[in-house]
Amino acid sequence: MKNWPVSAIAPPIDTNQWAPINKINARQLLNLSQDANLILFGADGGGKNPVKGYDLLLSALEYIKADNKIKKIELVVFGQSKPKSQPDLGFPIHYSGHLYDDLSLRVLYSAADVMVVPSRLEAFGQTASEAHACGTPVVSFDIGGLPDIIEHQKTGYLAKAFDTRDLANGITWVIEQNGSNKLGNNARERAVEKFSEKKISEDYVSIYKKLLEKI
Repeated sequence: MKNWPVSAIAPPIDTNQWAPINKINARQLLNLSQDANLILFGADGGGKNPVKGYDLLLSALEYIKADNKIKKIELVVFGQSKPKSQPDLGFPIHYSGHLYDDLSLRVLYSAADVMVVPSRLEAFGQTASEAHACGTPVVSFDIGGLPDIIEHQKTGYLAKAFDTRDLANGITWVIEQNGSNKLGNNARERAVEKFSEKKISEDYVSIYKKLLEKI
């Protein structure tokens, strides 16, 4: 199949439904700190799935704590309830449990300063595209389908594969840029331009037209 033509089309997002919510209001709804730098991680099962790289995120957060450049950090984890034993990072960890509706997840994305997707393997990265649609920058490793979502240092940060020091650098860099909200605005624009239902439907129509022309 090496000579077959290949077209890659991303999963569509309803960018009217997945849209930013005022950060202050989002944090009030979730009872989260207004002045903390909120780092968001989430997956089905939270940190229990090794493929999702929660251990790699914890390693990166140790670097951030040691660097002491970013003050008032808090981690928010969704997809998992609070475990009996949790890591001691020196700052709060909030567990949102399993979310069963899109509105709750949209509020959570909007409340965060940065979403981290530290996966070891990721065919696409739906949480990254949803976070972008909600105006939240994303930091991940430069693997799989994530570079198709994140534009390095424009909508987030792509760290060297499995390099937790660089992952820490990316998280720090994004938080340091957040005062202008430029990354968040870029992320929202990219989601609408690349993943909206209108854009994806146009991509399908284009492929079918090209195929029909060959008949």
